[in-house]
Amino acid sequence: MSGHDVILAEEKQELRRQKAVARDRLSPDQREYFSSLVCGHAWKFLQMNHAASLMTYVAFRSELDTRPMIGKAWEEQWEVYLPRVLPGSGTMAVHRVHSWNEMAPGAYGIPEPIVPEETDSTLHSLPSIVFVPGLAFDKRGGRLGYGRGYYDRLRATWESVILDAEKPPIWIGLAYGMQLVEKVPMDIHDAFMDFLITEDGILDCREEN
Repeated sequence: MSGHDVILAEEKQELRRQKAVARDRLSPDQREYFSSLVCGHAWKFLQMNHAASLMTYVAFRSELDTRPMIGKAWEEQWEVYLPRVLPGSGTMAVHRVHSWNEMAPGAYGIPEPIVPEETDSTLHSLPSIVFVPGLAFDKRGGRLGYGRGYYDRLRATWESVILDAEKPPIWIGLAYGMQLVEKVPMDIHDAFMDFLITEDGILDCREEN
């Protein structure tokens, strides 16, 4: 690892620590209120883009809570996909889920789809929109995750198999406004978000680049 890589890794780790502490300091009422606003903006985005399906995450600890949006999507009978960490592989599989009854604590205690071992995890079509968590974001679409690279690897895998006739998913970061920073430290393997949604509204990050 070069000196530059060491410095970048240290910058990322320090920013993770700072934002994790700051996010944890939000009260449960604040998190619930901000999450409700963000989910409302996200729902409008889904409708405006005539999304046929979405992939999102289930909140863990103090993450922005996506449950209001997931519940609404199920009510509207939309296709909802959720990730499942494959132990020991460093990758995620994505599965369609129809209700909370199909979820159980998985890796790291995060709620994940319950999947029989013989189930084929191959997606035959990609979701229209992907909502991603993180610890910090910037207006360029820079994202600081938890350092495990699951979403970056998933995105790279999908981009390698997208057919010419298939429209790639729109990638959107969901965050509290206090998670925004001037500039997220990024390396060449880190993917930028297309949009960012906070309680203050929707930001088109592509206009910032």
